Amino acid sequence: MVRSKAVFWLLAVVAVVVTFWQQPWTVRGGYVRNQVISYDVAGYYAYLPMVFIEGDVRLEKPWKYDMIQLVGVHEHPESGGRHLKFTMGMAVLYAPFFAASHAYTLVVNPSEAHGFSMPYRVGIALAGLFYPLLGLSLLRRVLRHYVPDAAIAWTLVALFLGTNLFYYGTYRGAMSHGATFMLSAAMLYHGDLWRRREQAWRLLVLGALAGLIVLIRPVNILIPMAVAALFTLDGRLPKGLLTAHRLAWALVVAIAVGIPQLIYWKLSSGHWIVWSYGAERFFWSEPAWIQGLFSWRKGWMLYTPMAAFMVFGFWGLARKKPSWALVVGFYLIAHAYITFCWWAWWYGGSFGARPLIDAYAVLALPFAVYFQRMLEESPAWLRRLSLAAVVGIVGLNLVQTYQYNAGFIHHDSMSREAYFDVLQTFDYPRKESLYPPDYEAALEGRVERY
Repeated sequence: MVRSKAVFWLLAVVAVVVTFWQQPWTVRGGYVRNQVISYDVAGYYAYLPMVFIEGDVRLEKPWKYDMIQLVGVHEHPESGGRHLKFTMGMAVLYAPFFAASHAYTLVVNPSEAHGFSMPYRVGIALAGLFYPLLGLSLLRRVLRHYVPDAAIAWTLVALFLGTNLFYYGTYRGAMSHGATFMLSAAMLYHGDLWRRREQAWRLLVLGALAGLIVLIRPVNILIPMAVAALFTLDGRLPKGLLTAHRLAWALVVAIAVGIPQLIYWKLSSGHWIVWSYGAERFFWSEPAWIQGLFSWRKGWMLYTPMAAFMVFGFWGLARKKPSWALVVGFYLIAHAYITFCWWAWWYGGSFGARPLIDAYAVLALPFAVYFQRMLEESPAWLRRLSLAAVVGIVGLNLVQTYQYNAGFIHHDSMSREAYFDVLQTFDYPRKESLYPPDYEAALEGRVERY
């Protein structure tokens, strides 16, 4: 029988081959932006050259590299100070790869040591490859305490090759989602060992991980809340392991991780707390549930149908660990609610509902239980049918990943007609079949969200 460890290494090889085959660090077709340090990633990454190369915290001077590569630079409405749109969590994770790239460039070609040349692009691309794979490894180590190895192997394959995690772990791995997936898996790993081995020091590690997850995207505070609930509310917490004193220290560590962000905002804008997204906002009373889950534009269930099997797993998880099913269920509802309350519920250019990738490590719990039940409890005909469907969805995801990367699946304007055009022709959809979103109306809440 194939072991989950061997499956993990096979997936790692596939990810490495795909990444080096498509070389996201190159500039193609004369377009000024490469596919690594561009768009959102440029905004995450800009902290590093801003501090360690340019020394320009307030973004007041011309940089050695054209600032067209950066997006999301805002001006504070009161102080006029310029600041980056995104928080610095991803910059922390990029830092080791940036340091290695910078050291190499200083030695080999000092004139290109401006933070955006080829060594830096390759370094950040490798970061985007490393963190999702580390997340899969940690997740495997968590699941082996709860489900059989065969179920873990199926879970790893389906989760990586069968969802948009594959695209955001290879083609666009430097985006934040693979890193958040890794940090979520790390929280599950350390939370499990904290309770299983009664190692109080791991609570400090959990605090640091929680602080970093929130520093990447503040709404990700739901993830440490869910992990905390998983390991404390099911009645299996050893007496004396969690005390007010230890919890206070974990909170101190979590807050300490975020202090550099507050200092940056103060230096750049004169304010400790900044809403850095300008006119962008949430519409809390109008979550785009139907659109976000089922629309032809970006529907999660449409472009990542493997998500349905994650949901199917809740029944088995409820029988195996009822408190976990409740926690994960409430977490998924809250995560999806916040995701689809955002003004641009389709999240600009993306393959499917990319913010839901942040939930995949937690959703791996019911997903793995689903595979356990299929392998151990289901009739042979149902097991074959179910696993064949999983394999089919993996194939569909790989095909659509190729189509999206090739530009056939439009980044934000898909419709029913365009979807079937692309599926049947493997070519660009007819222009008249596209349905572009009205960004200006969405910002003002003047579009239908249901």
